[in-house]
Amino acid sequence: MKKNKIFIAGYNLSGFGGMETVFNNFYRLMSTPKDGYEILFVFFEDKFKNPDDQWLDNKNYIRIKSNIKNTKLRRLHFAYKFSKLILQHNPEHIISYDSLTCYISLWARRFNLSSTNILSWCHFTLHNMYKAEYMLLADKHLAISSGITKQLYNIGVNSDNIYTIYNPVTPKHEVISRSENNISFLYLGRITFSGQKNLKELFLSLSRINGNWSLNIVGSGEDQEIDKLKELALFLKIENRIKWHGWQQNPWVYVQKKIKNVTCLLLTSSYEGFPMVLCEAISYGVYVISSNCQTGTIDIVKEGVNGELYPLNDVDSLYKKLQSIIDGKQLPDYSLVKESISEYYDDIYYEKIKKILNNT
Repeated sequence: MKKNKIFIAGYNLSGFGGMETVFNNFYRLMSTPKDGYEILFVFFEDKFKNPDDQWLDNKNYIRIKSNIKNTKLRRLHFAYKFSKLILQHNPEHIISYDSLTCYISLWARRFNLSSTNILSWCHFTLHNMYKAEYMLLADKHLAISSGITKQLYNIGVNSDNIYTIYNPVTPKHEVISRSENNISFLYLGRITFSGQKNLKELFLSLSRINGNWSLNIVGSGEDQEIDKLKELALFLKIENRIKWHGWQQNPWVYVQKKIKNVTCLLLTSSYEGFPMVLCEAISYGVYVISSNCQTGTIDIVKEGVNGELYPLNDVDSLYKKLQSIIDGKQLPDYSLVKESISEYYDDIYYEKIKKILNNT
């Protein structure tokens, strides 16, 4: 039986982020031998020209390039080349993971007069997104959080054309346990001083805590961002409590083998789409404390069941929540934490996506 084809298209990815994790899971679920799709990744190369493609492994992908300097003409050149690719492969769906690719996909479809469906699949909040209005050019929309669903509706998308799908999470048999003797906090992800990940807020809150604790940081960032955080830690006199582990190819395997015990995962982001790191932690039974940023976190964190939310930029509130952990707050059983996100686990996600794609 001939498989239906899907293009997953967008501008180059770094190779290190949460989107790559989601795409890997999507590919694994939707490419099953029985009734899956044939998936081709299509990347448009712009200013970012040196991605790490290790995450693609043996997946099929094509990179479209253009030497045209004028921005608008370059997008049309991308669209022309993309139209040739569409004619060659005849995909049933183009899933565009950024706003500009919705524009490129629409023009590609016009160039070749095809009837391929265009779906947007935005992985970040639409707030302050460049050319967010281009999302309106897609036929249907896959929203990874209730917040993004609301944002799409607010910019003019018909609610009938929005599907809130969240992101797939693979259930884990393992548990990352808490130590009875040590409070071990974990941050896992990209490192920025302020900006999106806002680790400055975390350091300021931790500096106020009374008691014994450590913070393990697993991830990478620009050297100047890390240097600023190390200088802040030194100023706040918490540098001896922070352990920098750097970027890891398989971060959760690393956490299990090297760090071993985690009391709580911490996230202080200024904005997110649907923060997979929270779901990944919860799938291992790890309790989480996160900022209540505009989209994503409220869909994942169930107060007192798998974690807690604090108001964005409220250092005092975060400090109080961390202090309560230090003071011996009773955390829920690992099994309750794990079960709290069952609606996002692979089997349910697969059935949801399959139904959407078959009906669009």
